[in-house]
Amino acid sequence: MSAEFNKEQPLERPCQFIKGVGPRRAEDLSRLGIETVEDLLLHFPRSYLDLGAPEPLNRLQAGQRATVRGRVMASGERQPRRGMRILSVLLEDGHGRITLTFFNQPYLKKIIRNGVEVIAAGEVSLFRSALQMVSPEFEILESEPDSRSMLERPLLPVYPLTRGVGQRWLRKLLERVLAMPEFTGELREILPQEWLTEMDWPGRIDAIRQLHFPADRGSLERARTRLKFDELFLLQLLGALRRKRRQEEHGIRLTGGDRLLEPFLAALPFELTDSQRKVLKRIREDLISGGRMNRLLQGDVGSGKTVVALAALIIAVEGNMQSAFMVPLEVLARQHNQKWAIPLESLGVRTALLTGGTPAREKRRILAELKSGEIDLLFGTQALIQEGVDFARLGLAVVDEQHRFGVMQRAHLLSQGMPHMLVMSATPIPRSLAMTLYGDLDLSIIDELPPGRPALVTRLSSESKLPEIYSFIRDRLLKEDERAFLIFPLVEEGDKLELKSAKEEFEELKSGVFADIPCDLVHGRMSPAAKSEALERFRSGESRLLMATTVIEVGIDIPEATLMVIHNPERFGLSQLHQLRGRIGRGTRKSYCMLAPPEMLGESAGERLTSFVRHKDGFKLAEEDLKQRGPGEIFGARQHGRPELSLAHPLLDAELVELARIRARALTDDDPELVAVDLRPLRSLLLRAYKDRLVLSGVG
Repeated sequence: MSAEFNKEQPLERPCQFIKGVGPRRAEDLSRLGIETVEDLLLHFPRSYLDLGAPEPLNRLQAGQRATVRGRVMASGERQPRRGMRILSVLLEDGHGRITLTFFNQPYLKKIIRNGVEVIAAGEVSLFRSALQMVSPEFEILESEPDSRSMLERPLLPVYPLTRGVGQRWLRKLLERVLAMPEFTGELREILPQEWLTEMDWPGRIDAIRQLHFPADRGSLERARTRLKFDELFLLQLLGALRRKRRQEEHGIRLTGGDRLLEPFLAALPFELTDSQRKVLKRIREDLISGGRMNRLLQGDVGSGKTVVALAALIIAVEGNMQSAFMVPLEVLARQHNQKWAIPLESLGVRTALLTGGTPAREKRRILAELKSGEIDLLFGTQALIQEGVDFARLGLAVVDEQHRFGVMQRAHLLSQGMPHMLVMSATPIPRSLAMTLYGDLDLSIIDELPPGRPALVTRLSSESKLPEIYSFIRDRLLKEDERAFLIFPLVEEGDKLELKSAKEEFEELKSGVFADIPCDLVHGRMSPAAKSEALERFRSGESRLLMATTVIEVGIDIPEATLMVIHNPERFGLSQLHQLRGRIGRGTRKSYCMLAPPEMLGESAGERLTSFVRHKDGFKLAEEDLKQRGPGEIFGARQHGRPELSLAHPLLDAELVELARIRARALTDDDPELVAVDLRPLRSLLLRAYKDRLVLSGVG
């Protein structure tokens, strides 16, 4: 860590220069994402131990969340199998008993000794007719002078930790830093006073103090709500500033749609749904507005986003401009080109495909024709944004599965003459999260599936039923012109994970139960060409059974694929499972998705898989996923000055999201450069939080 820092910016001071920290502890803190004083102050507790209201042990009931207090009467460790250690601690309070159970934490034997007093919080459950708490939050109550001030507080903060950083040390460090005016004096108010008065919220520094060391539950909740709003407001402000900047930009006016678009739509073997037509109408309005379109198109698996995107690209070509369609996988780029090149070229639209696997000679030809304007529509992967790829007149860029590309990668396309931008996602997310993530984008949603889709049955089975499942699949493949996927979470057998391996299972199954059925294998370690060849054999029917990892989760469209088995589905998130399931049921036949988890399945994993079986709607599943996992780091890389949604939850705090959006847009309408004197602290925090992500003229 560098010893240099800006002495005039105390909040940006590296933690090693705080008294009592030093280089070694600073290195430990960095594993928590804490690099600066401001990072430390914004490292909030994950929970609290209520010292004032422990529940008597004889009143506890299974399923209840409670705080308990008692003395350790006995403890012991057992090792039921290799790699598993269980510490059981018997607690007694004079009224009853409860066992605290900890897994694989052998160091706790030295801390939780017989006779010490403990306070613990967690969910009460029954084990062999006795009450227990599994992996509770806990604190040992000691009476040393240096611990009294903490124990006198009604609510004791419990922080996320790492090796080398203990609860007590971190609490004392935060208590000391929060008492130092040189730091707290820099935590200036970022919201107008009238907002705080209207909402009955504390000031910023008071809210931060109360969140770390609350005076009572009421103060804690007011502080938490205020700081949740701060997190959401910063994100919405970033989006509003980008949006404001974009509204001031002049875009290419793209009119038309009669010469090429109408024949294209008329030749489709299906009618657009009402939802597709509404979205396309809105896109056409954007393209003729004279401004620059920057729109997010969401839709469930199989809802027809690609056709809408192609229609927009055709409008650009009809306006004598070039267009680009960028996807994350070479397999998907090849599929799009193979499916659409002939119908497009029949209309006179000149297409090409550019990927990392394009031969050098062909690539040189494509780049030359692109630069001269001979190519109208270019399909491809991120090869489209490499150096040397120059469009003569790019009018519209479509980015599919946009979350797989970085902000700077999309910005590269925008540098090619500031084209219109349509970004798409087949991973549905709730509207409140979409507004949080993409506050600068206009949002369109295709919320209906094409009519006539067959039933898609999802069944939760188990590994023990695999022989029966394989027999069912084998019979279907031998009797009907169908295809089947077998999905595995690993390519090769891991040393520590007892999971199915695609390679090993492929060798075993193709010479065993599926010996008389043509099989193939695809995984992420194969070359793009090898993956494409395997998928093409599967598409044509040369192979009927495809064993794969999640490399096939996006965009693979094979109508004959009607069967899927997902091994170890507990290892996947709900959205990923939904994407995988979306590879079947795209034709006219009834389809089956079968889940084969291990026999012993944890409670949370079981609930997640049950939700997956129950819900077919990707937006519903996204809500369930978000509730269970939380929002995490929205942009994938934490910035100093702000933990990314460490407090706010875009789904559960939807009203705060909307309030933050309204306030951010109103503020930027009045002062788009944030130059007012009372907005300087907000401007400063925004710059620290977002650095190079802040697209704002005149700032930074």
